Amino acid sequence: FLIGSFPVGFEWSISSESFKVEGGWAEHGKGETIWDRFSHEGHVSGNQTADLACDSYNKVDYDVYLLRGMKTPNYQFSISWARIFPTGRKESLLEKGVAYYDKMIDTLLQSGIEPTVTLYHWDLPQALQDLGGWESDSIVEAFKEFSDFCFSHYGDRVKTWITFGSPWAVSNLGYGTGEHPPRVKDPVIASYKVTHNIIKSHAEAWHIYNDNYRNLQGGKVGIALNSDWAEPNDPLNNKDVAAAERYLNFMLGWFAHPIFVDGDYPAVLKEQIEFKKTLCGKEVARLPVFTEAEKQRIKGTADFFGLNHHTSRLISESLNSCDAGPNNVGDFQTHIDATWPTTASNQIQSVPWGLRRLLNYISSEYTSITKVPIYITGNGMPTEYDGDVFNDTDRVDYLKSYINEAMKAVQLDTIGVQRFTVQSLMDGFEGPQGYGHRFGLHYVYFEGADRPRTPKASLYYYSNVIERNGFAETVANTNMQTYGNKVTITRLPSLPPSEVPSKSKVVWEKFTPQTKFDRQLYHYGTFSEGFHWGVSSSAYQVEGGWNADGKGPSVWDTFSQKPGSTANNDNGNVACDSYNKIDADLYMLRALKVKTYRFSLSWSRIFPSGYKASLNQKGVDYYNKLINGLVANNIAPMVTLYHWDLPQALQDINGWDNPEMINIFNEYCDFCYATFGDRVKFWITFNEPQTIAWSGYGLGQIPPNVNQPGDAPYRIAHNLLKAHAQAYHTYDQKYRASQGGLVSISLNAEWAEPLDVKAPREVMAADRALQFQLGWFAHPIFKNGDYPDAMKWQIGNKSELQGLAESRLPSFTDQDKAFIQGTADVFCISTYTTKVVSHVTSRLDIVSYETDQDVKKDEAEGHLNTAVNEQKAVAWGLRRLLNWLKEEYGDPEIYVTENGVATGLDTTVDDTERIFFLKTYVDEALK
Repeated sequence: FLIGSFPVGFEWSISSESFKVEGGWAEHGKGETIWDRFSHEGHVSGNQTADLACDSYNKVDYDVYLLRGMKTPNYQFSISWARIFPTGRKESLLEKGVAYYDKMIDTLLQSGIEPTVTLYHWDLPQALQDLGGWESDSIVEAFKEFSDFCFSHYGDRVKTWITFGSPWAVSNLGYGTGEHPPRVKDPVIASYKVTHNIIKSHAEAWHIYNDNYRNLQGGKVGIALNSDWAEPNDPLNNKDVAAAERYLNFMLGWFAHPIFVDGDYPAVLKEQIEFKKTLCGKEVARLPVFTEAEKQRIKGTADFFGLNHHTSRLISESLNSCDAGPNNVGDFQTHIDATWPTTASNQIQSVPWGLRRLLNYISSEYTSITKVPIYITGNGMPTEYDGDVFNDTDRVDYLKSYINEAMKAVQLDTIGVQRFTVQSLMDGFEGPQGYGHRFGLHYVYFEGADRPRTPKASLYYYSNVIERNGFAETVANTNMQTYGNKVTITRLPSLPPSEVPSKSKVVWEKFTPQTKFDRQLYHYGTFSEGFHWGVSSSAYQVEGGWNADGKGPSVWDTFSQKPGSTANNDNGNVACDSYNKIDADLYMLRALKVKTYRFSLSWSRIFPSGYKASLNQKGVDYYNKLINGLVANNIAPMVTLYHWDLPQALQDINGWDNPEMINIFNEYCDFCYATFGDRVKFWITFNEPQTIAWSGYGLGQIPPNVNQPGDAPYRIAHNLLKAHAQAYHTYDQKYRASQGGLVSISLNAEWAEPLDVKAPREVMAADRALQFQLGWFAHPIFKNGDYPDAMKWQIGNKSELQGLAESRLPSFTDQDKAFIQGTADVFCISTYTTKVVSHVTSRLDIVSYETDQDVKKDEAEGHLNTAVNEQKAVAWGLRRLLNWLKEEYGDPEIYVTENGVATGLDTTVDDTERIFFLKTYVDEALK
């Protein structure tokens, strides 16, 4: 095994073929192909058809998503002739078919993926077959017409063209043995005639491109020939050596010699056929003859040598047969070594060393003459449709060894191989075997109407090979610019406290009079350049591995493992198993094209007891691997230090109700900055601290399930604010100069719309609702280091009327205020919904953060239900909220760090409600 990498600029690709994946067999007027006819007549295992296949005809975005996920820079696919010209001729041009490939090509290019297009991969329009198919000389003109159209229409974007994919299979299996459509069994005449016409058709297409399009479009045209390697059964036996040479000429040289050498069939092939005719006294193969003009027309008509290769054969001499067929005519017999690893196909065994020998042979026989590069245009193996379909270790081993042999040919033998293409992107319709043989790096669930695709282990392996450009020990470092790389931060100025009601009431005065039509009017446009798009997760929701590799329990582990705590007694023990699926998560992030991934660290995975003394290196390794993977893919990590999952050991000392937590949290943050901060340039100390304080310690709905609604939330918030400020200053003083990152906190923010904007009491109520939720934390940080007056007055007055000696809202010293003020570099919010707020006078005997506000919250007009009852979809509130933040907090730079919608279990992949939610919310942000 050779350790190392391919040369810089080496190309990696993955392939598919139209009839195997597209489906839509008659959609929008597509013509019938010979494979449609073949399968409809029942010639496929289990009477399967390609009518729907993978439904790629309707899934362009999905397929390109897969390609982005696997990081392939090139995608090789074929065009269905009958989808563009249903009858095979231009007068039947089908615009919707043309548009499908336009969309495919454009979507690929928008994702930075180069298309390689095969003009013909076996699926002839049935209308042309009815006229004789590849046996008819008229097919050459038809193929010229089809090629010309494709070059003219797509050639401005497609720079690599393959005229024919594995034409030997067309000639031999389609017209010789009849195993493939059109089921002609004529190995004496038809198969040779078909090859003759394919070669002429290829040459004409090349000349069309060369004469009419090359100068303008600057592309390349080649052909992809399939061939096994032929190893003499006894390398010391000259007869076996000669038989192996004949095998290669009957398979590969039949097509390659005319195109790459002299325009004519190889002498070995011609002489052997004549010899057999003389020996047998009859015609066992009729090889057509090229005219001198045709030879000149054919010679040199390829800009690269495409090779489809899957296996090898041992060859021995076998004489005296006067039957038709390549083996009999060629006087050779094929053998398989019993030690060769098998695949789902009895025709394909894993013989990786054969590839290196075949590449050397091609270089010696063909490309040394024309000086064109070799592209491996197809290599892969089929697995069975049973067992562990995702963990395809046999395919991993196969690809690893074959790619390594290709690298040996490049590095050790200096063979001009410039591309490696793996077959194939996804499982598909594999001819007579139907869906029983699986070549895909993505598993396709053909029993599902949506044809979902799932990455296999081989996909992640191949992505890793692409990333390393072979088998290098380490990946080259990516110099990623994250948020400007060493940003200059100016401490936020102290702002005067918010008035009651705040001057930001101008937002209500501006927007509330809007008509429903104005409010819902869609705005078309784009965000400014450099706008950040991201997705988010949190550790306890996705990681699983709750006790893996030394992780300590969190409060969520304790909570969810107690029967009756959650619906269906669900827990996060495994969750999405992200702890073991970094490659899968990176695949999805690449596929989504996001530039930012916000995730949280599990404190108890890093410090199982909550303290540095309990450091768990395997937990650190997990986050290092994730962060490195993100950076390598140019995705900026946005890291939340605390997203609700406190180590249980710290809850056992009263959790956030214990002021000691301020220093304990700082020790944890300090370690994270020191360990990950060279790559993480955006830190969030706490996610939704209002939820921690109110739902965790007031309502007791989430861990640690403390139900003290009157005072605990205020104590908790007090400690959270101090802990946040301490963590901010630690970064500011110890790390900012060298790391140049940002630190903030992500605050709950739901918009509050007054019941009646003309009633001052209702406007004050809406203002109070915002101050109690958002201002509770934002006012100390972004204004003056202290709570908003609306909160201090309300809680102080209520406390006094309740007979308490002091307010239930703790107070900050002047030193505290100075320490807390300005401890965020940007303003981050999590926002989901809007409420209509009105004034109520709450009962004094119910002591609660909720009753302290003297507000009533109702659902807003036009709300849409979601799976979370308290999070109705009300998109128009987001625009008002963002305007209010601008007015209230001095026009800060705002990051919406969470926004989305929950759907129920009945919604799977067709989540139209989420599409509508995102469309409307993002548009309000754009407004």
